[in-house]
Amino acid sequence: MQLDRRRFLQLSTLGVAATIVGDACVASDRPDVAADRPDLLEMLGPDRVRMIGKQYLASKPAETTADALRSAISKSRHESRVPLMPRSLDDQVREDFINGHTVLVDGWVLSITEARQSALFALSA
Repeated sequence: MQLDRRRFLQLSTLGVAATIVGDACVASDRPDVAADRPDLLEMLGPDRVRMIGKQYLASKPAETTADALRSAISKSRHESRVPLMPRSLDDQVREDFINGHTVLVDGWVLSITEARQSALFALSA
């Protein structure tokens, strides 16, 4: 088989696409390790974050399990502007605020992602 320039470019493009799709599939199957460690922990401390998480859980009966919360966080992460490239949690929180996806919990205005992360943290304690 002779490999001309056109065939080389086709095979190279196919290889890159397969790598990107494969990495995206592996990443989506892996639970997000940082999802239950919200950045709020550094600012508010574990007791306050746990209390916020418990209040969020009480207000959202459909999201009272770790699986439901992880699924909701993951679904939001994959609603990225770049296909097959999920957003980081920091980007997701930022976009939540930009798009008005916020909740009021215990006097705090939080992104929906932060509230869900706090709930996950509360469940893991």
